[in-house]
Order: sequence, then structure tokens, then C-alpha cells
Amino acid sequence: MKQANTYRKNKIQKAGLVLLMLFVSLLAPIRVGAEEGTLNFYVTPEFSDNQQSGNNRYFQLTLVPDATEKLTLKLQNANAEAKKIKITPHTAYTNVMGVVEYGQDAEKADPTLKHSLDELIEQPEIIELGGNETKTVTLDLKMPKEAFEGFLAGGLRIEEVKEDTTEETSDEEGVAIQNEFAYIIGVVVSNNQDAVQPDLELLDVFADQLNYRNVISANLQNFTPTFVNRLEVEATVQKVGEEEILYQASQEQMQMAPNSNFNFPISLEGDRFRSGEYLLKMTARSGEEEWQWERKFMIEADEARALNRQDVTIDTSINWWIIAVISLIMLLLLIIVWLLIKKRRAEKNEQDQ
Repeated sequence: MKQANTYRKNKIQKAGLVLLMLFVSLLAPIRVGAEEGTLNFYVTPEFSDNQQSGNNRYFQLTLVPDATEKLTLKLQNANAEAKKIKITPHTAYTNVMGVVEYGQDAEKADPTLKHSLDELIEQPEIIELGGNETKTVTLDLKMPKEAFEGFLAGGLRIEEVKEDTTEETSDEEGVAIQNEFAYIIGVVVSNNQDAVQPDLELLDVFADQLNYRNVISANLQNFTPTFVNRLEVEATVQKVGEEEILYQASQEQMQMAPNSNFNFPISLEGDRFRSGEYLLKMTARSGEEEWQWERKFMIEADEARALNRQDVTIDTSINWWIIAVISLIMLLLLIIVWLLIKKRRAEKNEQDQ
């Protein structure tokens, strides 16, 4: 039954990801559009001669080492209300769903990432955009001095902000930026268009939680400076020395950013963690490439208890029915013991007489 439920859930997840990936390109699935809120300003990238031909959705540039390229954006206010616009560069990473993020930064960059794109792109001051005004903004992209293989990937987050001044703060400290609307425009740069062969490694396996639900996380790393496209992953978990598969997960149509890693989750489907030694078997595929791993890992008793207490699907409240039943059984046992003792005393008194 558990495997059937897992299978149905995986099917739903796969269908959702397939729909999502309809919006993605094979090389770098970058959306140029609104992320949140209502449409009240427009952003249009304007490309230079270094832009790869045939791509008008995001910046895809081939530049020599130590070159400086201007990234040009046309900002258009869609109504008469004045606006303030903030542009923030980011380095691409892979999120827990196996989707490349271009408009945020990873909590921790992968150790194989040599150049963070957000550090190579200048961040301008907040831009004031008058009612129905159009402005052209340029940001300098400074390429690394040394040549590199593959791609550097990231994005520009363009968002409207509002100033919220409170009485408790001074004029200098009383400005809080509130995000209301955002565009994400991808940036992918390289020194040449030579293909790089992708390669993956399984870094770690451990007990974890996703959205306060118990999962086993397998940390998968793309240590190459290229995208891993159409990634499929299958994974099973069993106790060491036993054949029964306890947990399993599979996912298709994922993608990994260059030099990034993510935690592939294997759900416990509401089960508790139990201490012991486990075995992960995982297979990953991308095109003609295939990788396989087997990795043993331990779940300690203290770790299991702590995670089980935090899992919102596990009922950790006191079961009063069980307590009542146990109490009743103990009371009956006490009555039986008392009756037996009373009976033996009565028989002894009869013998003494």
C-alpha cells in the first residue's frame, strides 16, 4: 500500500514537473517575466553583438577573458504612478526540486564554483522611474581575467520597491524595502562555445526534513561548469542486510546549474525515523550518461527522536485512549492479585481451624 501511494505521488510530481519544463530551454531554461504581483512595469533586455544569435529571451554572451560587457535593460513604467526599481544580480543554483534558480542566491555556494556571476556584475543604485517614463539602464559585467571552460550562469532580479518609514527609526535608518513585483532575466556567459561533458557525484546521504516532514536527503553534485539537462533520478533505501525496500523516490525532467549541488529528497511518507544503518541505491541519467551509487549511512537514535518531534505529520500528542486501556488492564490485574491473595488467606484460615 505504501509503495502504491508513493507511486501515485511520484506520478503527480512528474506531471507537474513536465508542465513546468515546457517553459524551459534545453541549455538554460530562463524565464523573462513577472514572478509575483500584478504587471505595472515592463523590462526588456537589449542585446549587443556578443549575444548568441537566435536568443532574444536572456543574455547569452561569448566574451574573451578580462572583457567588460554592458548589460542593457529598458525599463517602462506602465502607469502614471512613480516607481522605484531595484536590480540585483544573482548566481544560478539548483533548488530541492531539481530546478535551476536564477533570481536568488544559494544558502551556500558549491565549493567547485570558481567565479560567482553576481560578483562580476555591478549592482546599481535604486532607479527612480517617473509616471509612464521609459529608462535605459546599463550594468557592467566584468569577465574573469583568466580563461575558463564551460558556463557561468546567473540572473538579474528586477523588482519594484516601496519605502516604508516608521516613527521608531531615524531618517537614515527608516527605509525598509518591500518587494512587490519581480522580473528575472537570465545571464549565461562563456569564453567559447566548446561543449563540456557533465559529471555528477553523490556527496552525502542523511536524515533530513523538507517542509517539516521526514525525508532522507541525497546530496547530488554537478562539479562541472555546464548544465545537466533532462536529469532523471531513481533512489531506494533499505536497512543494511535486508532486502525489503523501505522508501523510494524517482523524478524526471530536472536540471542542474553549473557547479552546483542539491538535496534530492526521499520521503518517508509520514513514517518515523528509526535508528540504524541504512543503504541508499541511486541511479541518475542525463541523455546518454548514467551514474550509479550505493552508499551506507547511519541514523542515530537522538537524531531520529529530534526529527520525529518536528515532523508535522507525526502525532506526538498523548494518546489518552491507550493510557486508559493500560490503566484498566493494570487495575484488573491488581484486582485479580488481590482476590488471589484473599482466597489463599481464607484457605489458610480454614486449614488452621
